[in-house]
Amino acid sequence: MIVPSRLQQSGDKHYHGIIIQQKETAMPHTQMPQLFNIDLLLEELQDEVVTGETLDLFVASLAFKNFDGFARRLPFVLESVTYKAVTWQTLVDAAPAKFRIRQTQEEVLVFAQTEHCGCVRTYRYRHAQGIGEHDSADMGWCAVSTPETFYAQLDTPAAAAVFHAWQAWMTRATAEQAAMAEGRFENTAVSRSIIFTGVGSCLACKAPSVASARTTLSSATDNGLLIQLPLCAQHLQAAQEYPCVALFLETLFSISLGLPEVERREAIPDELIASLHAMVAEALGGTVGTALKRKRGWHLRIALSDGWHWLLRLHTLMDYAYMLYPPGASKEIYRADSAPDHPDLPFFPDHEHERPSKKNEEIAPSFLYGNPLLDLKRLQRVEKDLRRA
Repeated sequence: MIVPSRLQQSGDKHYHGIIIQQKETAMPHTQMPQLFNIDLLLEELQDEVVTGETLDLFVASLAFKNFDGFARRLPFVLESVTYKAVTWQTLVDAAPAKFRIRQTQEEVLVFAQTEHCGCVRTYRYRHAQGIGEHDSADMGWCAVSTPETFYAQLDTPAAAAVFHAWQAWMTRATAEQAAMAEGRFENTAVSRSIIFTGVGSCLACKAPSVASARTTLSSATDNGLLIQLPLCAQHLQAAQEYPCVALFLETLFSISLGLPEVERREAIPDELIASLHAMVAEALGGTVGTALKRKRGWHLRIALSDGWHWLLRLHTLMDYAYMLYPPGASKEIYRADSAPDHPDLPFFPDHEHERPSKKNEEIAPSFLYGNPLLDLKRLQRVEKDLRRA
C-alpha cells in the first residue's frame, strides 16, 4: 500500500487521500484486526508540532479505500496503533472517548465519524514487546469488560448508515478521477493512484474545483504512481508554475515527499530520443527504423515482424501521435493522438481511433501520456489485438 505523505488541516479545510486497491475484509469481534501503524505517518514530518487532532486527521484523510485491504472487525472502524509513548499521550489528550477493556488489558481511544470521514477511528498503544503499561490520567476513561462489549457500543445502525452514505458520496465525488486512474492502470505504466479530494471543492481553498492537476512518479515502465489534485482556476494556475504537481503539493501542505530535483520539460529532450527509440523498439519486439525530426516533432519508425510497423510522432507531451500500420498499408489501422478535435470525449484532448480509414471507425477516450515508455502497455495490447483481428 502507498501511504500519501502528510495531509494537514488548515483552518476549516479537510483533505482526503485515496488509493484504489483490493476489497475490504470483515472479521469476528474476537479476532485481532490488522492495525495501521500511525508512526509511519510521522516519519516524513519535519520537526513540526503535531496535535492529536492532526494525527487523527491524517488517518481520517486516508479512510476512503486506503484500508480496503485491512482485515477489520467492523467495516466502518479503522484501527491504528502507535509504539511511541509521546504519540500516545498526544492522542489521549485529544480523544473524545477513551475505553479500558478489562479482559485484554487494553486501552482504546475512539474518534467519532464526521461529515468528512464516515469511519470511526480507534487507537491503541503498544511497546515493541507487546502491550505495555503507561501513564494516562484516569479522568474520562470508560471501563468495559470484553472486546465484544466494546465493539457492540460502536456497532450501531446509525454508524453503519453514516458510513454507507459517506462511502456512496465519496464514490460519486471521485468518479472522474477514479475513471482516469483505472484507465491508466489498464493502459499505462501506472499501477497505483492517490486521489486527493477537497470535499467537492478545491484542495487548497473552498472555491469550486474546475479541473484536476495530475502528476505521475515513475522510475520504471510498470510501477508508476498517479497523483491527482482537484483545484480551482487560481490554484490550478499556481500548480502549473511548478516543475511537477508533487512539488506544488509539498508547498501547499508544508511537507517533504523526498523527491529529487525535478526539471520541467514540455517535450522529450532531443538527446534522449535515440535511447528512447531503442528502448521502445525492444519492448515492442521490433527493430529501430528511421528517426526524422520534422516541423511537428520526431517521427520514429519501429519495424515489427511480418511487415507491420509503428510510427511514433513525438513533438511535445501535449502533441503526439502513435500510428500502427499493417503490411503494405499507406493508412494506419490504429492511431492515438492529442489533436483537440473531439471535445465531447472524456479526458479531452487525448483519444484514439481504431480503423481510422473506415466510415465506421471507433473513436474512444485515451489515457496515454505522450511518452511511449509510459504507454507501452497499450501499444503492446493494440498490436496483439489487431493482428488477431
